[in-house]
Amino acid sequence: MKAIRANISRRDFLRGLGGTAVGTAIISSEVLVAGCAQSLSKQSSSAQNTESGPQSASFAQTSPGQKDTIRKGPARAIDVHHHYFPPELAEEIKRHGKALGVEAVAAKEGGDASFSFTFAGGPPRRPEPALAEVEKRLKVMEEGGILTAATYAATGDVGYGLDAERGENWCNLFNEGLQNLIKQHPKRFVGVALVPMQDPPRAAKVLERAIRDLKFSGAVIASNVNGKYYDSKEFDPFWKKAEELDVLIIMHPGDLPGAERMRSYGLRVVCGNPFDSTLSLGFMIYSGLFDRFPKLKLCLLHGGGFFPFHMGRFDQNFNIGAGREIPAVSRPSKYLQHLYFDNLVYRVETVDYLRRMVGTARVMVETDYPYELGDWKAAEKAEALDCSQAEKDAILFANAKRLLKLP
Repeated sequence: MKAIRANISRRDFLRGLGGTAVGTAIISSEVLVAGCAQSLSKQSSSAQNTESGPQSASFAQTSPGQKDTIRKGPARAIDVHHHYFPPELAEEIKRHGKALGVEAVAAKEGGDASFSFTFAGGPPRRPEPALAEVEKRLKVMEEGGILTAATYAATGDVGYGLDAERGENWCNLFNEGLQNLIKQHPKRFVGVALVPMQDPPRAAKVLERAIRDLKFSGAVIASNVNGKYYDSKEFDPFWKKAEELDVLIIMHPGDLPGAERMRSYGLRVVCGNPFDSTLSLGFMIYSGLFDRFPKLKLCLLHGGGFFPFHMGRFDQNFNIGAGREIPAVSRPSKYLQHLYFDNLVYRVETVDYLRRMVGTARVMVETDYPYELGDWKAAEKAEALDCSQAEKDAILFANAKRLLKLP
């Protein structure tokens, strides 16, 4: 499929964005999302996981008359939203699953023979083959202008249902498997650690090992831990360690409340994912988390959910909330200094709005590889923005390079 791009007038653009835009924007005249594209593998259409299945589409936002809009050249962007499952971990599950509390599920006769497992006897989890492969993803990265990917677990693989000791073991094994990928391709991938948030002191321990011994660049957490959000001080040992190590924490939605009511039409990922990120951030902000940990750095995926677009509503709730005993000392928009966002909002004009709402220094490129609702051409969205090249470069790689402490 091809995307057609058109220049629109400043007046039309301002009208479309509520009169807040500055300059002329180049936008897509046909709204194309990566979910319309072909899959990397045929099995993706039947995958039952925490995301939609994998895909390999690339849709450019250029037309023959705008060939010079997107910079041509070698891959240079840094992707901060990139999933992986170590294949050696599957073999470990098959050999020692019972000890891990992570057991392989025998394939049904005549049914799907792909690898599946369960956490502590929970529902089966079947990692898509695309999560473990490497060569196809390297090709997709190259075609999408991605030089390096910050790589981490999908939320279906966090293992929060395990007991504390087994959760720690699972995370260490996952991180070691991820480190093997990085050793093989040190310029293409950087590690973001999986940590057992069901036990915050152990999560702090695993984080410290990953940063200091494995040389990882941050940690990934789900938006809630078995339905529990981060307004409780029981998570403080982890936040304290993250602040001490001065690392970026990336939060991905997972284990969504009410997910059973969003099964139709893909609404669980379309509405549920950004909703849970927004809800989780609301708990963090209003509970005073960022007041207790003033140096904490948090990256919100999927464009930050609904938060950047409803900061005014969050602020208004704070303004009238004195009687509700909101512990936070400042209105929510003041906590932007702690927050960073990926540009997984698909449309150039929406990326531009996000950039202007939160600041260019807080936006980074993503692909959400290998899932269908990802965007293989996210780097092109940054290049197509109506801003200086220095601002584009900040979004493409400079912000991520600084936050992930890349050489």
